[in-house]
Amino acid sequence: MKQLFFLLSLTTLLASCVSVQEVPNVVGISQAHNRIAVLPIQARVERKIWMSEEKYLELNRLKSEETQQRVYRYLQFYSRNGSLHAEVMSPEEVNSMLHGAGYPNTNLNNNALCSLLHVDAIIYGQIEILEPISEAAAMAFSSMNSNTTLITNIVELDLMLYDANSATQIWDSEQINRGQMGSIKENMQKQVCRRAVRNMPYNLKKNRYKKAYREMNGF
Repeated sequence: MKQLFFLLSLTTLLASCVSVQEVPNVVGISQAHNRIAVLPIQARVERKIWMSEEKYLELNRLKSEETQQRVYRYLQFYSRNGSLHAEVMSPEEVNSMLHGAGYPNTNLNNNALCSLLHVDAIIYGQIEILEPISEAAAMAFSSMNSNTTLITNIVELDLMLYDANSATQIWDSEQINRGQMGSIKENMQKQVCRRAVRNMPYNLKKNRYKKAYREMNGF
């Protein structure tokens, strides 16, 4: 009953929540970056009862690299439109160098990772993909309670930006996207990745970063 109440209460919340935290001089710090890398994004997906441990771990690994690729592609978009001047390493190059160093089994802190990849900053984080109630169960419940729509999918992404020079995390974005019946997990994952990158300080077309950049350069 408590779980059902929780699911029902979620329907009263916004479908998507975004929280961004950053250091005061984030634009100045990020504009000094010449080369950045996106690490594989740690992933945890909803485990189905039919999944073996091996299948579950492989699914998490694939989702980790898939999210890494998405973040990279959205960064490339801002690179092409002139908002981002720093070079973004390809995931293939990043993962090859990480694999050669034994990552993630080898314990490397953020400074060591920046040194290994020869970058000024790294982007990393985690994504969680949950299914509080199946689509079939939600449909069955809604047929009995037509005024209630349950949350069937939840995607949560936490993305962070670490600056090698100051040895500090300078930006963090936490997002939760909740989907009702008919929502598509893949689309929700694309949305949180796109929104996270759009809110990064590299996007100088975003008003608050544009203003800070102009003030920094005396425009």
